[in-house]
Amino acid sequence: MKEMVSTFIKSLSKTSPISKQTQAADLVASIAELNPESKQHDLIRENIIWQLVILLSSEQSTLELKISCSKALWKLVQGSVSNCRTLTETKGMLCLAKLVAKEQGELRYNCIMIIKEITSIAESDDGFRRSAFTSSSPAAKAVVDELLRVIKELDATKLRVPAIKSIGSLARSFSAKQSRVIGPLVARLGNTDQDVAMEAAIALKNFVSTGNYLCSEHSKSIIEFEGVPLLMKLLNSGDKKTHPHVLALICYLAQHDSNSNVLIKAGALTALQTIDPKVNIEYTELETLVPRTISKLQPYLTVEQQQTESSTGIIQFITEQSKAVVDTIGGRLKLLYKGLTVYLPRLVKNSRKRILGAIPPLKTTRIQLFLKAKCMELALMSVYYLKKRLVIEEPAQKL
Repeated sequence: MKEMVSTFIKSLSKTSPISKQTQAADLVASIAELNPESKQHDLIRENIIWQLVILLSSEQSTLELKISCSKALWKLVQGSVSNCRTLTETKGMLCLAKLVAKEQGELRYNCIMIIKEITSIAESDDGFRRSAFTSSSPAAKAVVDELLRVIKELDATKLRVPAIKSIGSLARSFSAKQSRVIGPLVARLGNTDQDVAMEAAIALKNFVSTGNYLCSEHSKSIIEFEGVPLLMKLLNSGDKKTHPHVLALICYLAQHDSNSNVLIKAGALTALQTIDPKVNIEYTELETLVPRTISKLQPYLTVEQQQTESSTGIIQFITEQSKAVVDTIGGRLKLLYKGLTVYLPRLVKNSRKRILGAIPPLKTTRIQLFLKAKCMELALMSVYYLKKRLVIEEPAQKL
């Protein structure tokens, strides 16, 4: 280890050729990724990280070298509290913020990923979070500012998602007055990219979960930034994979009495009451959270709201069932076509024979009327569900 680190230090020194520096940085990244235990060694922490930060900050370094150094730092800090602490103590955070601000492409992406790994460690390590992300730290402020800029301005999922994750990981670092971090996250709930919207919901959940002692203040900020309508829209039209996170966020918002009326008016109670049971089973967080929230919201219902909630619930149930029926029938047009052209005539013919054989006294006219009524009923049902879909001309004429 000593020999290897010594070789790295020589290769990464300012006097070494850029090609050797780049090669050494790439090798550090590979070793850190393939052998995670090695990156925890004191010699790497005390020597290599510092050298990489210097090269990353140097104006004389080429873009290729900076990309290699940033990737090496990314792999070194991944899952390592000690390496994250070393990087923040070397003014590396300020360097990362500047690079995110002015660079593009792979270098900016690597720098954001370094920040994501550091903030992930900060989320799980209270001591590190308090030392590295104090409100008085210029470096921490610079990093947060750049993350918010990425979330607000850069229309790139690859960058936005880790930036949102980072802000969510730092949720317990922000004071109640720092509502500026809530607004951009709420806005991204309405993002057309469902991955971005889902990460925004997860990040906001960190702000209002019971583990955050400022959850009440942060929940008010989400309400003030019109977050509830966006959450309901996500539930009604968003990707199903986002639903558990949205439901959990709604539940946490509902834990504060001042938010109850807003949530009820938006239809949140109905959404919780009509949730698919499978969701509660798959996401244990919701198993107790949803019933508790329903019980908490119900006493706030007025008579008018109770009627509205019931009507909304019925309409939503019918709509969902209708969609399911249409999708089922729509996916089996070929089978339906065959049924209309082959099996239905046989069914009518066989039914006539069976009825004639079973009930001799009945007149043929009455039998024909009975069969006609049943066939008409079937035809009307089929037309009702298929009227907005492309139906082949022949079965349409038969219907």
